[in-house]
Amino acid sequence: MKKTKKSETVRHAQAAETKADTVGELLQDATAEAETIGEPEQAAKAAVKSAQKVKKGHRFLKAVSYVLLFLLVFAIVTGGIVFFYARYTKTHYEVTFYQESSQKVSGNVRIAVISDLHNREYGDDNSTLLSDLKSLKPDLILFTGDMVIREVDDYQSMLRLVSALKQVAPCYGVLGNHESERIYSLGDRDLPDKFEQAGLILLRNAAETIQIGENRIQLIGVEGTSYGFEEYGGRKFMDEVEIDPSAYCIVMAHIPILFDTQLSQYDFDLGIAGHTHGGIVNLPALGGLYTQEEGWLPKYSSGRLTLSRQQSLIISRGLGDSASFPPRINNMPELVVIDINWI
Repeated sequence: MKKTKKSETVRHAQAAETKADTVGELLQDATAEAETIGEPEQAAKAAVKSAQKVKKGHRFLKAVSYVLLFLLVFAIVTGGIVFFYARYTKTHYEVTFYQESSQKVSGNVRIAVISDLHNREYGDDNSTLLSDLKSLKPDLILFTGDMVIREVDDYQSMLRLVSALKQVAPCYGVLGNHESERIYSLGDRDLPDKFEQAGLILLRNAAETIQIGENRIQLIGVEGTSYGFEEYGGRKFMDEVEIDPSAYCIVMAHIPILFDTQLSQYDFDLGIAGHTHGGIVNLPALGGLYTQEEGWLPKYSSGRLTLSRQQSLIISRGLGDSASFPPRINNMPELVVIDINWI
């Protein structure tokens, strides 16, 4: 009897174990089936995410292409504007008028300033420039240097211009760095004589007083560079020259920075310079972009400035260029006209 009960107990245990295995298998099957059912949903979600990434990539590439297209069009338009503006400045200039007042003059004195022409011709043989100067009727024409280009041997057109202008008004001037380099580096020793024979009175560390109507005008010409003022004799000359207190005194120097570092201590009325070509690029509200002497955003690039002793300094942007690059941008060549009136 006991043996029978034991056998039944074993059978019941085996049966329970079999059922448990069956339940386990069913659970595994159900889990596998659930996983099988979930795979398409996960795949769909992954596909959606991949499509979104591709779409975002396409949008980014599209935006980049638009930006590159805009930059390309902008570069083409800007390059075209600069090209045609540069060509325009080779055949056109503007006249800039300045007014100065002094008790040393009794009537109007008009001065035309020609600076940095660099062999440029406006009209055949400078007929346009000559015609404009005749119509302006200056009492005096001042040259602030760089009529020539250092590397160009032929400057006959500049000599012919001087010969024609001496019939309009007395012509005085100073040498620029291009003339000095031709004389001292390239051996063109006759250059000063050629210009003087044409009619230009060169003031090479020299002074001369002239009479215009009832007005006495003292002209002083100073040579030198920003690094060689003493070497060229500028300091010795300025220390020794007698400035006439009763005459209206004008000092000419090619390089404008000399007025800040070397010349402002002397008692003159008006300084005139050139050399900088207006800083090449004229930035609105900021002025010239660059000069060799001062670097970026220079103070002495163009226009009228007031020096330490209240002297006026007028810097011409010049009428020409010594090279085709860099081109002038927003910076027209100019003929300067200064009217000095009684105050």
